[in-house]
Amino acid sequence: MSEYLQTVFGKFELRVHKKYQYSEDGLWVEASRVRVGVSDYLQRTGGDVAFVEVVMQGSAVERQTEFGTLETAKTTVSLLSPVSGTIEQVNGALSEKPELVNSDPYGEGWLVILAPRNLEDDLKTLMNADQYFELMLKKLETEHEQLEVR
Repeated sequence: MSEYLQTVFGKFELRVHKKYQYSEDGLWVEASRVRVGVSDYLQRTGGDVAFVEVVMQGSAVERQTEFGTLETAKTTVSLLSPVSGTIEQVNGALSEKPELVNSDPYGEGWLVILAPRNLEDDLKTLMNADQYFELMLKKLETEHEQLEVR
């Protein structure tokens, strides 16, 4: 049995990790470690990641406030923290290999590990994998319809 919910849309195969929780902004949280990263949907729709910038280790972040950015050829994406806490660890590999966000968004492409401040309440604001998968499908359909109108 797969650890992902998957769909194919156009030329993309998109995955949602079943064990993670998600913000509407496309970030995931692995609650056991409070590891945060970018969903497959966000990295595919954003384009090839050229640069990742996040706040320094030890920085305090609030839920839904910017803690970094992803720069791609298409756009710059603000990263809004899905939970409040303190940055315990930053994925240093991304400074040398930002493409890890694209090639392995649920693994080696993680962004930060947080020491949560109010994890139980913050997790209540997030979606489970099934809910996020449905949201992703709706966004894909809307984008597809908009492209057809043009």
